[in-house]
Amino acid sequence: MTPLDRDRLVSLFGLEGRVALVTGARQGIGRALALGLARAGAHVATTARDAASLSDLARELDELGSEHAELGLELRDPASIDAAVAAVVERWGRLDVLVNNAGVPLRKDALETTVEEWDEVLETNLRGAFLMSRAAAHAMAGSGGRIVNVSSTFARAPVASRSAYAASKAALEQLTRVLALEWASLGITVNAVAPTTIVTESRRDLFADPAARDARVREIPLGRLGDAEDLVGAVLLLAGDAGRFMTGTTIAVDGGYSVGRGAGG
Repeated sequence: MTPLDRDRLVSLFGLEGRVALVTGARQGIGRALALGLARAGAHVATTARDAASLSDLARELDELGSEHAELGLELRDPASIDAAVAAVVERWGRLDVLVNNAGVPLRKDALETTVEEWDEVLETNLRGAFLMSRAAAHAMAGSGGRIVNVSSTFARAPVASRSAYAASKAALEQLTRVLALEWASLGITVNAVAPTTIVTESRRDLFADPAARDARVREIPLGRLGDAEDLVGAVLLLAGDAGRFMTGTTIAVDGGYSVGRGAGG
């Protein structure tokens, strides 16, 4: 049996000494990704609208021995975005990985969606991700970098009551492809991960009803809902040297949803 080459694995998936910024890290997917990046060796900057809400995550990062910073960020404010990226570069002198995770998950019928709600979703999920990516690219230019956008299977599989959210994620995936083309010459890769339903703190009430939970599980060939930890491996792939020849792609992390019901099956 060939011995496990741990050094090779670390070189491919490790992020020792690299600097990552994760938006929307207070809970759920963002929290899991921040901890996953830290376990891989990265220095991690995390953001939320209220930096104080990141205190529990900061304690976990302390326990991992990770260098970290907690930043307040309003994605609808370009000045706040520029300030967050500048703070990371001032702290560590570089930015290597950006994870655009923060978003607004509106669940509402199209006829009832207000203009203000539509604008909030698109300005946060799409415009905010664009402005974050642009600010990060300025910091990464010349040294290369990795940008990972958190999309959704709803970007391609239509689901009722998700018009604004689905539109924002579909546009985010196209933005991913365009930025990948534009920034390849800068050594910056731009990719996305697209989860199906992930059980997080904000969704526990939604699936407290066993019937609703079972109905969603039946749509997923692997037979369970997703967990935030399910996304960590894909993001580490795209953030590290293992994914250095991948750009402009979206990885579905969905238990087969996109080849089952999501593809019309």
